[in-house]
Amino acid sequence: MTRVADARAAVADGLHSRRGDPVDDVAGQFLDLIHGLEEVRDAVTPEGAHAGFDELTLQVFWMKWPGLSAWAGSLWKMLSEELADPGAPHHDAELHEVGGSD
Repeated sequence: MTRVADARAAVADGLHSRRGDPVDDVAGQFLDLIHGLEEVRDAVTPEGAHAGFDELTLQVFWMKWPGLSAWAGSLWKMLSEELADPGAPHHDAELHEVGGSD
């Protein structure tokens, strides 16, 4: 199985958004995009893309990337802060008690 197929299978097997929303479909699209971008990264260097991509592709990238990068950076920062915390995951916080027993 490919990485995309593995990720899709994991979502289909019950890994859903924290709230169980239709966000799962968007998450699948997001995984596809990440893997597609990795394939582009692996296929061509930035210098090769700059020299070889057509003008329209480069202009669209130039116009769209700052907003995409800011969004992705914000998501990454939230995840980094969440994953750096050794405590209980946010969505299960009410299930964990702190302190001793009586």
